[in-house]
Amino acid sequence: MEVRDACKAFKETVALNNVNVSFEIGKIHGIIGRNGSGKTVLFKCICGFMTLTSGEIIVNGKKVTPLAS
Repeated sequence: MEVRDACKAFKETVALNNVNVSFEIGKIHGIIGRNGSGKTVLFKCICGFMTLTSGEIIVNGKKVTPLAS
């Protein structure tokens, strides 16, 4: 799975700003950061509970997340 140039904004607050990360099958990954750094927003976008403002999420070579309208 890959996250490419993921951005998520709420009005004037930017939660994710050009996040790029890839996850390998069979490996354990962790995301760390300070409170309010966007970890939960990133996971909600990956799971499809939120839509990205821009960027894309790729699973098995296919784009899976639509952009916010």
